[in-house]
Amino acid sequence: MEKKNGLPNEWFRDSKSTNSNTPGAKARKSKSLNKRQIAWVFLGAFSYWFVFLLIIALLQLNKLPIERIESEIPKSPGQTWLLIGSDSRDDIDNPVLEGAPLGKFEGQRSDTIIIMSVPKIGTPLQLTSIPRDLVVTIPARGDTGEKKNKINAAYAFGGPSLSLNTVEKLVGVQMDNYAEIGFVGLVNVVNSFGGIKVCPSQDFSDKKSGLEIKEGCQTVDGLTALAYSRMRYADPKGDIGRGERQQEVVKQIMKKSLSPFTLLNPLRAPRTVSALANAVTVNKGVGPLDLVPLAIALRSGGIDSATLPNKAGGNVGDLGSTRKLTSDAEEVFKALQEGTKIPSFETKE
Repeated sequence: MEKKNGLPNEWFRDSKSTNSNTPGAKARKSKSLNKRQIAWVFLGAFSYWFVFLLIIALLQLNKLPIERIESEIPKSPGQTWLLIGSDSRDDIDNPVLEGAPLGKFEGQRSDTIIIMSVPKIGTPLQLTSIPRDLVVTIPARGDTGEKKNKINAAYAFGGPSLSLNTVEKLVGVQMDNYAEIGFVGLVNVVNSFGGIKVCPSQDFSDKKSGLEIKEGCQTVDGLTALAYSRMRYADPKGDIGRGERQQEVVKQIMKKSLSPFTLLNPLRAPRTVSALANAVTVNKGVGPLDLVPLAIALRSGGIDSATLPNKAGGNVGDLGSTRKLTSDAEEVFKALQEGTKIPSFETKE
């Protein structure tokens, strides 16, 4: 055996080069490579899966043009959406609505009016309801000048465009996007999840909406969710209580839509994405990137909710029972304009 300084030469070999050639080192390196390869395979599979779901959505999503009234109304530093729930009876004969006491009337109004906003990345998604009986100034349209009316009448007078312009004039902020859903769409979306959870604070029995429900948290189907969103006559809080339930339903739909259980389920995800795309109508120009801030806000901070501060406005001419803003509403408008968290106030009777 050769020696160096009286010691075996083997003792002076580079330990790194020696270890890299040992069977144990090779096995560890092989395992490390296998883990990376598996990770890349999973990442690739997830990417292809989400692209597939995105293609389903883009092929089926309904889009419409929005005509904006030229103005100097600024945009918010955050992102804002106007969510409208239409009470149109155009699809009243659709089988999914069988048994729902919807009644029949001409035209359509906005049954639900919610501003959905994300102040900045990492903050909760915010829902701010606007009472449908709130008296506002509806902008001029065609040969008709501006006039005072309930805010939900804007949809009847000029559809989505006039609704959006009316809300923008009210709050002093341009909406980045518009989304609308009707009765059939709501029922189909909820059913695609296998139902959603609601938590009524008391028992409700209301013939006009068809709602029969007991107090406490429970899973309900699409028809019950629709009745839950529409009911107001059996609620002591009237339209304000209905707005709170509408927010509850919107929250559950968004949480279900973006949950891993839904998106990664090969049986449920395509059905849910298809139901959502067919149910929701958005403005032209909405793309996948517009949904990213909403998803991040929902996953990171959840959803906060509030109602535009208002109080009873009494019976006004042919308008019937109305609501009007309180001075606190200016604080909400300011928060929307500056892209900050929206304060919450108690609604006054």
